[in-house]
Amino acid sequence: MMRLNGLRLLSAVFISTAVHYVETSRAVSDLVEELLSATRYNRRTRPAADRGIPLDIFININVNDISSISEVSMEYSMTLYLRQMWRDERLTYTSYNRSITLNHNQFDRLWTPDVFVRNLKAGVFHSITVPNRLIRLWPNGTILYSQRLTLTLACDMVLDKYPMDNQTCKIEFGSYAYTTEDLVFKWREDALPVEMSQAINLPEYVITGITHLVCSTSFSSTGSFPCLSAFFHLNRRLRAYILTTYLPSFLVVLLSWLSFWIDLESAPARTSLSILTILTITTQSSGLLRSMPAGSFTKAIDIWMATCLVFVFGAFIEYSIVNTLSRRQKAKSMKQAAAAAATRPSKKPQETIVFKCSSCLREAKETAKNGWADDQQPSNTGPRQRNLSPEEGSGGAGGNEDGGEKAGKADPCFPQSKEVFAMAVTADVAAASNVKRFWPAQLSKNKAVAVEVFSRILFPIMFLVFNLIYWPMYLF
Repeated sequence: MMRLNGLRLLSAVFISTAVHYVETSRAVSDLVEELLSATRYNRRTRPAADRGIPLDIFININVNDISSISEVSMEYSMTLYLRQMWRDERLTYTSYNRSITLNHNQFDRLWTPDVFVRNLKAGVFHSITVPNRLIRLWPNGTILYSQRLTLTLACDMVLDKYPMDNQTCKIEFGSYAYTTEDLVFKWREDALPVEMSQAINLPEYVITGITHLVCSTSFSSTGSFPCLSAFFHLNRRLRAYILTTYLPSFLVVLLSWLSFWIDLESAPARTSLSILTILTITTQSSGLLRSMPAGSFTKAIDIWMATCLVFVFGAFIEYSIVNTLSRRQKAKSMKQAAAAAATRPSKKPQETIVFKCSSCLREAKETAKNGWADDQQPSNTGPRQRNLSPEEGSGGAGGNEDGGEKAGKADPCFPQSKEVFAMAVTADVAAASNVKRFWPAQLSKNKAVAVEVFSRILFPIMFLVFNLIYWPMYLF
């Protein structure tokens, strides 16, 4: 019996609650219909228009995501909740003491501010699974209007210090038709004007701060319009650029300086190294240009890459100068050696020295360094001979006319006099050994060696001075 009474009581409570809910829902529905009826509410006129005073619109935004910050198109994208609040005395009610959330099908029956985004390039209003909008009414006539948007906004970037720059991107709201005599935009005081999701983490930037202000825009032909602006202060992350751009180009410059320690005679090695470093720097610069907007302004990364190219190209020009001076020095040494040999008494007149290949010269230098053998000592016995075929003729220079020797001809790869050749090669080896001594008196005798030695010191010092000026200028 007691159990039956309990079930009856529970059923009565459930039925009473259900009836109350149905009656409340019906009452709320009837209230909304009454508030938005055409005889009482005109959605074509703004609130307080009959009193001739401007209506205050309170706005705040909740930024859900920031992405796609592009320097090429100078834009960025964000997803946000735009919330607007205002008071409409025509929608006050007393029969229900709670707020009312309207269905999205009733949005078109209400007056809403004509807020637009001034720096908008493209936008998307989300409608999956239902239109992402909210309208809530309070008994005193206060209305909350919220909508979820994805916007692509213009951002005027200053790239003079790129990639050590700090950018400020803004979002600006304004009224398209109503002037400041009709609407006044204000940031909400009971909530943060700009709320940021804690999950936002930009790969290339760090958000260092957010500022906001109230503004108005005046046009001579249409009047003054209200607006609100929010600024996002972004600091670019430099670590990735150090690893992908600055460090590789720095190492390429250091690599170009290795040519200063390569033998002057190794022309293929030095030329290949110089051309390789120049092409590497040029390729890096081209890749950076493709990721940046076209413009006549100069960026910090442009100055760095241009300077690296100048140093790499300077190393190539240095070898051209050294090579020219070295050939002149060799020719001068040969002339002096020939003149000195000509003044000495000899059984046969000395002949002019002519080198036909560099391999013989290198071989002779090694011989001069290690000492001349007995059969290689300078003498006046004539030039080194080689056998000739019958077609090559007979009676070459230094040949024996009585047939004791075969007709010969001077080896085109060797000079015509061992004594002159030995003196010239020994002088050349002695000059080359000045690289290790660094004495000014010795360097002054060989300009090629002097340029080489000074380049080893001058290039690093100049590059160090450039770095001491470049980094403080753009980092601070």
